[in-house]
Amino acid sequence: MQYDEGQAKLRSRARVATAMLWAFVAVAAISGLGEVLEASGTIDIAVDTSPLAMAIGLAYLAFSLVFLACVIAVAMWIHRAHSNLRDAAVDGLEFTPGWAVGWYFIPFANLVKPFQAMRELWNASHGEATTFGGEAPSEVKLWWGTWIAGNIVSNIGMRIVLMEDGGPGSVMAGNAIGAAGTALLMLAAVLLVRVIAGVTRAQRDGSTAVAVFA
Repeated sequence: MQYDEGQAKLRSRARVATAMLWAFVAVAAISGLGEVLEASGTIDIAVDTSPLAMAIGLAYLAFSLVFLACVIAVAMWIHRAHSNLRDAAVDGLEFTPGWAVGWYFIPFANLVKPFQAMRELWNASHGEATTFGGEAPSEVKLWWGTWIAGNIVSNIGMRIVLMEDGGPGSVMAGNAIGAAGTALLMLAAVLLVRVIAGVTRAQRDGSTAVAVFA
């Protein structure tokens, strides 16, 4: 019964997380377009009051809000997915459900530990009982690579835009870099949708995780 309830919760949380990630992709696409337009000098959010500029400004605000909603939804899915492994009495797990989420908020450790936790979640969910810490599938590696790269590039772009001694050229360059970072984060979101689907499907289907969920 506990296992069945855990599976129902996982599927529900996967649907919510997936919907929020697609919403993030949509909002990020508009935000990225705004960064491109600012980089080209077509609009200037700081002074432009045109309908297009106002729409882009709202997209920038929505970007932050939707991103926060994604963090919450994905964290709830991760916690439930790891909890299901515990409920199934899987041996040899390194990460608890709490720390699988908590590592995202620990500076420096969040560059490595969340990836390791997701790798363990994927491998254990697919019944690879002896390789929880082994090779990560391409979906997980690509997701993590684009997530880290997107954050780094976006941060660089923002810092350039906010430079006190920078001129219009710096703002344009910063927005161009920011647009690249936004594109990477969009790709990371799409890849995370695939990871969520893969883990949720593996925990649901005994055929792909017989050793764990039989």
